[in-house]
Amino acid sequence: MDVQISEILRRLRFREQKQSSGLNRLIISHTNLQEQVEQLKKEISRLEFEKQRLERFLENESNDATGSSGTSSSDQRALHKELIDAVKKKSEYADKICEMTTVLKAKEVELAQKDGRCRELEKLTTSLQDRLTACEHNLANANRVNQSVMDENQTLQLICNTQQSKYQDLEAEFEYIKQQLLTYKTKAAEDLNDENIRIKKHREEQLKKQQEDALKPKAPVVPPHVPPSKDTKPASEPFYRVLGPAIYPSTPCHTFEAHDVEVSALCFSPDGNYLATGGGDKMVKVWNVKQDLRTADLKCSLSGSGGGIMSVQFDQSSKTVLAASNDSMARIWTIGDLITRHTLAGHSGKVMTAKFMEDNNKVVTGSHDRTLKIWDLQRGTCIRTLFAGSSCNDVITGKYLGSTIISGHFDQRLRFWDERTYNASEIALEGKITSLDYLPERYLLLCCSRDNVLRLVDLRQNSVTTTFRADGFNVSLDWSRACFSQDGQYIAAGSHDGTVFVWEVATGKVRSKKEHSSV
Repeated sequence: MDVQISEILRRLRFREQKQSSGLNRLIISHTNLQEQVEQLKKEISRLEFEKQRLERFLENESNDATGSSGTSSSDQRALHKELIDAVKKKSEYADKICEMTTVLKAKEVELAQKDGRCRELEKLTTSLQDRLTACEHNLANANRVNQSVMDENQTLQLICNTQQSKYQDLEAEFEYIKQQLLTYKTKAAEDLNDENIRIKKHREEQLKKQQEDALKPKAPVVPPHVPPSKDTKPASEPFYRVLGPAIYPSTPCHTFEAHDVEVSALCFSPDGNYLATGGGDKMVKVWNVKQDLRTADLKCSLSGSGGGIMSVQFDQSSKTVLAASNDSMARIWTIGDLITRHTLAGHSGKVMTAKFMEDNNKVVTGSHDRTLKIWDLQRGTCIRTLFAGSSCNDVITGKYLGSTIISGHFDQRLRFWDERTYNASEIALEGKITSLDYLPERYLLLCCSRDNVLRLVDLRQNSVTTTFRADGFNVSLDWSRACFSQDGQYIAAGSHDGTVFVWEVATGKVRSKKEHSSV
């Protein structure tokens, strides 16, 4: 484009020079004609003056001729001839002046046309000059942009090279991690095999011991008489609800290593014979415990989870274990044959809690995907999805609540779901809820929240009646749990530094015991 504009300007300059030379010649010719016209006008004026002088002279001569005879006729003829020549010359000059005037007018018209054309060319030249200036400005901007793009391209190339190097490093790291994972899985499989062999050996030893004990003679044992009490609970009640008054523990009953990594969930069976633990190692372990809680022997390990265990629960028969995990699924095992009976898959976020419902044929799960799901175990499918609008961290259900499901959420709300209509009502609290526990005898709901406060909600009034705080008590995880004692006189919760805090419900007095590195 710049070459075209330069060519146009060159042609315009050549045309201007060519036309300017003709215009200059025309102007010079016009000037000469003007000078000739002026000379002719002066000559005409002189001839007019001479004519007038001759006429006066002739007039005087004619007057003198009457009174004097001294003038000769020859002089008169000469003067008359001179007069005629002057008149002829005047006529010739007048014709010449007319012709020159006509030529001068034509030259003036041509000059005006040339002037108009010159003005048009000047305007075109100015316009082209402006366009050239604009093009030069655009070219300068384009050069700057091009330089900027080149600099950016160089920067991106450097970033690309850096990212390529990082990608190669990550590929190498991935290969290393994959090898480590394969090694870890191989070791885990070997450990599981060793553990199963140990369990089998332990069972064989127990069976052998029982057979030996059965062959020994036994003395008759008379059971003591226990008078019935009006406070005695049905056999279907969990054992920790019928143990009697709770006392503050001064020392741990038993300490044992349950998992290779952190323990994130635990639950006693309703009959009190088993303790289920879940950890970040994706394993659920079931332990044989005695009534005095001073021994815990591994009964079995339940594998198959694809993520860390977030919650565990037994059914009423103490033969089935339900676990929620952060691989977006919940699973059910039978501890007799270690078989995975159900895999409840359908959530899009990690499942934080899973609970058996009243008849043990249904399960409710709560997830980070902001939904609760109700599962029919006879069909093995989800029969209802409840959209809560916030991450669910814990749920409460059971025969004490009838058809109501209570869920605690990250948006600081308790939601009460009617299983018959699936309508929900809400109670707003002041902290993000991490766990729930229910004391049916007093209709009290215990809520643990991330603002480091425990709250008691009276379900008869649907309002918070008591709050519990303590210096150093810090709820640091979304799955931190709190619970009632068996008689409802105490509540306990763990802090982030490994301290277990215990409050008296009636007085609010708090005690703490440092037993773990973190809780």
